[in-house]
Amino acid sequence: MKRNSSIVVLLLLAVFTVGMLSACSFGKGSDLQMSESSLTLSVGSSANLSVTGYSGSLTWTSSDNNIAGVENGNVTAKSVGSAVIKAEDEKGKSCSCNVTVSDKEITKIALDRQSATVDAGKTIQLTATFTPKDASNTTLTWVSSDESVAVVNSSGNVTGVKGGVANITCRAQNNVEASCTVTVKGGSTNQSNNNNAANNTPPANNAPYGHYNPGYTYRASDFVFPESSSRKLTRSEINSVLSSRSGSSVSGSVAQDAVNEIYARNGYCFQNPSIRSYYESQPWYYADPSFTTSDFNSVEKYNINLLLEYT
Repeated sequence: MKRNSSIVVLLLLAVFTVGMLSACSFGKGSDLQMSESSLTLSVGSSANLSVTGYSGSLTWTSSDNNIAGVENGNVTAKSVGSAVIKAEDEKGKSCSCNVTVSDKEITKIALDRQSATVDAGKTIQLTATFTPKDASNTTLTWVSSDESVAVVNSSGNVTGVKGGVANITCRAQNNVEASCTVTVKGGSTNQSNNNNAANNTPPANNAPYGHYNPGYTYRASDFVFPESSSRKLTRSEINSVLSSRSGSSVSGSVAQDAVNEIYARNGYCFQNPSIRSYYESQPWYYADPSFTTSDFNSVEKYNINLLLEYT
């Protein structure tokens, strides 16, 4: 009986010992736990992480401080990418959080006006503001719903082409947008002029000057930029020419004159009396009532948008 009692006692001690070991290994608070296992932040934003179950103090580290930095659990998103935020206590136990950083996108665009009126051949400036102001990607694109009525450059400068209505839209790369309805006065496509009546021959394309009145030889002195229909202009030459010709302008702006002459080479019928009179007095000018902006070649479109930045 004594032998059996001893066996029972030994069994009880074994069970008790296993129970104690289990309690030590899996007891509450033995593992570190991060408040978040993953975070998605936009550039410039921040978030706080906390840890439970640790002993002593914590050491915080980031796998890439250029993407996400951390200090005492406060994570700051710096650039697009991903990083792992790690916390380790004095006993070497650790836990982590996967952080993904994305661009801070534009959420709203506002234009300084929702509707506007401009005369054909004249320009107006539209101004866009966006929210949030510290967005990462601030690239904006300007487009016209009808370039035969109005064109717009990359800075929001709108030029009336002919009578009609066009929507000018400013759009962010994530497709957030805002629009202004522009009404263009004048610019009837049925208008003719003295040169057209005198010479009923269709305009030709004569590089480097563009469309012209047949029978007349172009001269470089006839234009602000003689080759603006055949090659892309540079900012340095534009600045030089505009400076040298300051004070001598038909439209009030030498840069606008340079835009107008590209239109004129393609036969645009100007509505402004003084501008129309000027071009009708030029022997090379040939009015084309069927003109549309699709007549412009890619070089002319590029130069128009560039020159409009100076008007």
